Amino acid sequence: MGEHDDLLRRFQPALRYDANEQFFADNAAQYTDAPGLALRRGPAAGKPGALIASAVPAGDEPKLSLAFLGPKTYGNGDKVEKTDVIGVRGKDYRAQYVRLRTSRPDLNNRMYGRAVEANGRLWLQYWLWYFYNDYQLALGFGTHEGDWECIQLRMGIDGDVPDIAVYAQHRHGEKRNWENVERLPDSPDVPVAYIARGSHAAYFEKGYHQTEAWYDIADGKRPAPKLVLEIVEDATHPWLRWPGRWGDTAPRDSGAALDQSAPTGPGTKKQWRDPDKLLASAKPSVLRTAPRAPDVTLTRGTGDRLQIAYDFSAREITPRALVVTVNSRNEKGVPPITHTFEEVAAEPQGTIHTDVPLHPQRRYDVYASTVAGDPPQPSASQFTEIDAVHEEKDEPFGQAVAQRVGRLFAKIRGDR
Repeated sequence: MGEHDDLLRRFQPALRYDANEQFFADNAAQYTDAPGLALRRGPAAGKPGALIASAVPAGDEPKLSLAFLGPKTYGNGDKVEKTDVIGVRGKDYRAQYVRLRTSRPDLNNRMYGRAVEANGRLWLQYWLWYFYNDYQLALGFGTHEGDWECIQLRMGIDGDVPDIAVYAQHRHGEKRNWENVERLPDSPDVPVAYIARGSHAAYFEKGYHQTEAWYDIADGKRPAPKLVLEIVEDATHPWLRWPGRWGDTAPRDSGAALDQSAPTGPGTKKQWRDPDKLLASAKPSVLRTAPRAPDVTLTRGTGDRLQIAYDFSAREITPRALVVTVNSRNEKGVPPITHTFEEVAAEPQGTIHTDVPLHPQRRYDVYASTVAGDPPQPSASQFTEIDAVHEEKDEPFGQAVAQRVGRLFAKIRGDR
């Protein structure tokens, strides 16, 4: 047990996701253990580089794992190069993520904590890994494989409580004195972080934020369960200092501010050794009023498919897209799924008969928002609950009561 483990557990942040989020903070082993993941040398002449290891070896290459990664050499002795990448096979990220979360629930809901002393002060760092950065607010720009984010707390001079918190947001961060940080009402040591939709930037307040070229929305409507805290150290977790990229996504347009490459790991970040670096570059986020939620009616349509009736004809700006996130509390371990409908730009009023299936015996919570303007801006979300199709004669009274009680407790816990 490390010297500062108790502090790391005591001040572990609580996350609040956006209603339209579909990728969550998990174990980084998702990128080494999942079928289809492979470690390669950097691409050359537009083609993938030489295979180094894979999650499910098809030949004589080594098996990929977190333990195989290192800052200078791999588990088989090969030299590490900074251009090495772990890539996902195919582009069906959400489908692969669903398979992972249902087949490997032990990898779900993870946070990495470490204590680092720098410049005479103790910092508590919390690192968050996401399978995919699904920043759909810019209609495809800014999405990339893998995502690493950070929240860090500086302990006060007396060492008992923090005095400053810094939440990472894109290229910079935001700082706030501890007394002004929102904390759980029943746990005054637990800071709350609002996670922005798709980008996973962390904010001190829920709402609509303008930062750099981005518009982030973090409404906090999808609470996270308490994440498993894995305490890490340089000596025992060398994979965190692997210098390669967690994903093989490259920017489509080098001049686009929103487009980014897949990230490098925590050990390559400036704040890993010197947390004051992130503190020094921290800037206040600009909290604005989000455009109003869309006027839509979401129902169970013919053939148990989602049906969307919408009317944007009275809006000053016709939305470029309608974003709908569908979640069923009956599907344990299955994350929500987000669908983007761009046909609303051409037809500002109408009905969309989607191919989104709704199981007849499952209830769904659905959030809808729009993307409008240039640069694209997200709106607030509208919530709709779609009931299951019940046949009372097939459902005994006791079973019906038990199911309703179960749904109530699931809602209270915030289960996804």
